[in-house]
Order: sequence, then C-alpha cells, then structure tokens
Amino acid sequence: MGLKIDYKDAMFDGQRRYRLIPNEDGTYSLPDATTYTQQGDKFGANDINAANTEINKLETVKTATLLAAGWSSTAPYTQTVSVAGITAEDRPIVSLYLPNGITAASVKQQSKAYACVDRAVTGAGNITVYCYNKKPTVDFQIQAKGV
Repeated sequence: MGLKIDYKDAMFDGQRRYRLIPNEDGTYSLPDATTYTQQGDKFGANDINAANTEINKLETVKTATLLAAGWSSTAPYTQTVSVAGITAEDRPIVSLYLPNGITAASVKQQSKAYACVDRAVTGAGNITVYCYNKKPTVDFQIQAKGV
C-alpha cells in the first residue's frame, strides 16, 4: 500500500483571521477567515491508522515450509505455499528460516536448498517461490518479514 507523501502545510501571510459569530445559545462560532496562499491537507485518523498499519507490518514475520516433494516437475521449479494474511500487494523480505535447536548438518542442507530460490511472488494468502536452475532436494522453511 502506498501512503500519501505529498501533504502540504497551509500557508498565509500575516496572522490567521477569524469571524466572531454569536450563536442562539449564547456561545460564539469562530469560522476561519484567513486568506491562504496555499491550502493545506487535512491529516486525520484514517491517515495515521494507515501509516501505523504499514509500520506495524515491518515487524511482522510469518513462516512457511517448502517441501522437497512440493516442487513442480519442470523448470522454472515453483511451489506455492499458504501464508495467512499476506496479499498480492505485499512486498516482504523473504529469507531462510532456521528454527532453534537445528543441527549444523541441517543448516548446511537447508542453506543449500534455499540457495536455489531465485524469486518469491506474493498472492492472496500465499507466496509462490521460483527456482530457475535447480530444484531443492530437502524441506526447508522461509520467513516473510513485512506482511
């Protein structure tokens, strides 16, 4: 999601001006009567909620398992895995996920398998991983940060 990045401040010469208008209930209204040289943008709850949603996504990490038996049979080798909450518009950072307690031998195998990955494309609730030259021969996990 692209956030608005062209907000403008209101600009005017001199001081702000307000009209003092008496209301029927004894109160006054103060409508802005300033002559602006540039109208400013409003920034409200929708803007800050959208910005905070995107900022929060930066810290979100989701994992998915790619099975050795799950790859297509011809190059480019592809595998689509479910990732809850991901959308086609997301552009996460995808990397190898190594769980706690993994052995050095498993790290070596999984690192070799992940080295085959050339591309990852997000979809509605999934990621499709592409290996153009070599098909991974062991199961491994990926993590997607920024979903």
